[in-house]
Amino acid sequence: MGTIAVIGAGYVGLTTAVCFAHLGHEVICADIDERRVQRLSRGEVPILEQGLEELLAEGIKSGRLRFVVGAPTAARDAEFIYLCVPTPQGDDGSADMTYIETAAREVAPVLVPDAVVINKSTVPVGSTRLVERALGRSDVHVVSNPEFLREGSAIHDFLNPDRVVIGSDDQAAAIRVAALYIGVRAPLMVTDPASAETIKYASNAFLATKI
Repeated sequence: MGTIAVIGAGYVGLTTAVCFAHLGHEVICADIDERRVQRLSRGEVPILEQGLEELLAEGIKSGRLRFVVGAPTAARDAEFIYLCVPTPQGDDGSADMTYIETAAREVAPVLVPDAVVINKSTVPVGSTRLVERALGRSDVHVVSNPEFLREGSAIHDFLNPDRVVIGSDDQAAAIRVAALYIGVRAPLMVTDPASAETIKYASNAFLATKI
């Protein structure tokens, strides 16, 4: 199995990175904040999340997890590239996709042919196509693999999910992403990208009614 690059070492990105390393994958996690990268490389966790510190230490000690500055550094030669960057709410209430587009453009020149770029950020329906356009590469695949993480139990939710949702127009790419989750016992849902993005938003809307 090839290297996983995780772009963004925030809440979602860091959880994704340490959990995939725990599952046995080689993971390179990138962030633009050099101080954050240095702290994480020393095993210092910037957020309070049960189990995170232990899995971070495990990943670093095993050599399967390391942190670098800059998306291109992580994405170079990686087979899988997870986009886990912020999508803050804009003035009009819509998701600001600037960080997603910027990350895609930054990694595009260094991607190996047949690489799989995976959107894990919370994004509106149609974002897979936006990433495809930002990449401008016909020889790579773009897949939606939304996160369903709750603050305080993100590690547990990643390793013990209710389901794993993969949205892709390419069956082979979907199978490759599904293989990353070997060791995770959960139903696998493979859909088209727009349906995967819709499932994420529907889940968020449902959770909002429970607050």
